[in-house]
Amino acid sequence: MQNMFREFIFILFYRLPLVIMVFLMVFIVSLIFAVALPSIYRSTAKFSLVIPQSFDPLQQESSYDYRNRVRRFLQDQKELITSNRVLTKVVQEIYPSTNRQSAITNKINDIRQNLEVIPPGGETFEGSSVFIIDFSDTNPAFAVKVATTITEKYLATYREISQNKSNFSHTFFQEQTQKLQKDMQAKEAKVRDFETKQALALLEILNLGEGKGNAEVGPNALLTQFLGNYHALQAELAALQTSIGALERESNQSGIPAVLAEMEGAGRTITVFKNKVAQLQIQLNEMKPQFRESFEPMKQVEQELKLSVDALKNELKRSLTAQKITANSIRARIGQLEKTIESLRDRIQTIAKEKVTYQALLQEFNIAKDAYMRTQAQMEQARMSQSLVQDKQFLTLIDAPSLPVAPYKPNRGLIALGGLLAGIFLGIAAALTVDQFDHRMKTIYEIEKQLNVPVLGSIPSL
Repeated sequence: MQNMFREFIFILFYRLPLVIMVFLMVFIVSLIFAVALPSIYRSTAKFSLVIPQSFDPLQQESSYDYRNRVRRFLQDQKELITSNRVLTKVVQEIYPSTNRQSAITNKINDIRQNLEVIPPGGETFEGSSVFIIDFSDTNPAFAVKVATTITEKYLATYREISQNKSNFSHTFFQEQTQKLQKDMQAKEAKVRDFETKQALALLEILNLGEGKGNAEVGPNALLTQFLGNYHALQAELAALQTSIGALERESNQSGIPAVLAEMEGAGRTITVFKNKVAQLQIQLNEMKPQFRESFEPMKQVEQELKLSVDALKNELKRSLTAQKITANSIRARIGQLEKTIESLRDRIQTIAKEKVTYQALLQEFNIAKDAYMRTQAQMEQARMSQSLVQDKQFLTLIDAPSLPVAPYKPNRGLIALGGLLAGIFLGIAAALTVDQFDHRMKTIYEIEKQLNVPVLGSIPSL
């Protein structure tokens, strides 16, 4: 290790002219670059961004990730600043004599190469809501002029875009509100027209169905009442037909007819004849064991009994005729009730259809009214958003571009120091490289090592 260090020192001193020459060449070149490189001046504008909840219904976001919203918004601002829309206005103001589109495009590209939109302090858009606009140029006055113009045109364009968005939202909801208002008025007119034409049936429509509790109202109540009367008459007719059948059978018998219980009553002729027949039968039964058949009083009783039975049968026939007339009357009433019930059922079906139509018209009107009210509220929100100054609400210019007093690059001292260090290292590297390819023996150590003989003395170089 000691021999290697001694050999390294020997090479440095032996190749000292080469080391010095390389060092001077590199150092002088770095000094020339440090002196010859033009000074670059930078003008900066700083902006702060805040994103409150927007009043505009079309621009409201449901996302709660505020950081990503800021990052996206900052990226949008970077794209807007470097867009042709902004930079074209900048070129037209700085170079008013430039009219050709190709020349304007070249100027835009030149400005874009020296323009940066970045967060300050080396941060990222995820960690900061502040961003800066940097424009660099060799002329400090031109740098601040371009940076100021970019700032002004950017703010004007941002304000214009925000205002256009607000105007579009307000116009959109205004048109929608007018359209929905006309639709609501048309549906309301249909409801009112139906109510006017169906004014008499409207009460039946409103009363159709069940009232409070289980009480029926309207046509349903009438239908229930007539159905009750119909069933009662059907039961009465069935009982009357049974009675008529029994009377017909009794009237056609040869003996004493039986009298139904419902045909008896105080003051009725049938009851009188029945009682008389019963008395004569009792009297005749009492006389038969005592007297012969030729006994004149007994014959008279038998004759009177026969006449009473005939009278009873005649009375039963008259009663049968009356009951048939009553049955026919009940049948006629039942037929009339059937027609009335059928008419009521048709009326209820018609009213039910009209009720469905009326409810559908009401539902369409209510839906149109709700849509109109919602859109009207959104139009009011859009109007409030339109009245706000959007760029002052969202975007704040913290620092305007100022005239730079010193260049930010190049760093001439750093270039000179770099040339100094590079010259030293390159000189040493050149010396070691040349010595590596030089195979001559230059020291007594190499002679002793290669020839394996002791050195007795040396003659210094003259």
